[in-house]
Amino acid sequence: MMDDTLHRLLKRQVESHLNGVEITAELKNFISAVNEAYISQDKDRSLLERSIDISSQEYNENMEKIRTLQSQLVQQEKMAGIGQLSAGIAHEINNPLGYTQSNLDTLKKYLDKIKVFLETLRNFESTLQLENNQAAQELITTIHASRKKNKIDVIYDDIDDIIGESIAGLSRIEKIVKSLLGFARTSINSEYEEYDLNKGIKDTLAIANNEIKYFANVVEDLGAIPSIKVTGSSINQVLLNLILNAVHAIKEASQEGILTLKTFEKDGSICCRITDNGIGIPKENLDHIFTPFFTTKPVGMGTGLGLSIAYDIIINKHSGRIEVESELGKGTSFTIKFPTKGGQICDAK
Repeated sequence: MMDDTLHRLLKRQVESHLNGVEITAELKNFISAVNEAYISQDKDRSLLERSIDISSQEYNENMEKIRTLQSQLVQQEKMAGIGQLSAGIAHEINNPLGYTQSNLDTLKKYLDKIKVFLETLRNFESTLQLENNQAAQELITTIHASRKKNKIDVIYDDIDDIIGESIAGLSRIEKIVKSLLGFARTSINSEYEEYDLNKGIKDTLAIANNEIKYFANVVEDLGAIPSIKVTGSSINQVLLNLILNAVHAIKEASQEGILTLKTFEKDGSICCRITDNGIGIPKENLDHIFTPFFTTKPVGMGTGLGLSIAYDIIINKHSGRIEVESELGKGTSFTIKFPTKGGQICDAK
């Protein structure tokens, strides 16, 4: 039995071991059964390999979808933070701008009255030199009446305050806009650059001021620290996430809030500590707060990505460290630490 229907492996074995052996009907049936088993095994292997290929392709496609989704969620987290602050920024700008414009309108009306008064003086100036004393007295009386009617004395006393408030309002607008521009300019640049951590904190506080001012008093304890080599947009995102988390924790505590930001240099590294006196984090949650999608907020109130993004930026992208200390009912402290050239990661204590 050496026909072409035999499986190649079985044919080789028959040629090797049964060469010259008489093929009985019983042996032929046995060889046929083994041949069917070989063929069936090949079919099963082919199906299995095809299934593995399909599964591998589906796995790669699913992983790509997950990576795309993760990227979208990260972007959505950033956009959510920007969207949350946009109304506050508009309010911060419109508030001083509103009273500045109102004051300038009032100032314009005051100036119009001053012009009327000055015109009155000009009209009688030459006459005062020619008329007798009685006429002069009458003209002076007219001038005094015009001065009273146009409230020149009140305007004179009020004009300095109006101008002062206008300058202060414009200064506030300038500060907010400069902080916003600095924040945005840094966000556009994704390259590593020299970054002033203290300035980054001040810019972020200015951007988030509308979220902070209703719930917390800010204490700035910014030390004399050198610049660090980082991607400024990423660090701004970390600062924004941590500050907003602190404000939300204070808000939930329903008490007078204190938000403290401290920077210092220790053991060749740059440290930033953000502390709040909010509700604190339960001990059982401390090991999970940096896990993607982990959140204790109600559905729709958070994606659980803010702290995981911060962790990735500090740990993986900048070889730094981020630590948290918290006591339920008393508050939370996050410490981020950046190594400097030749330095070591600083002790958080």
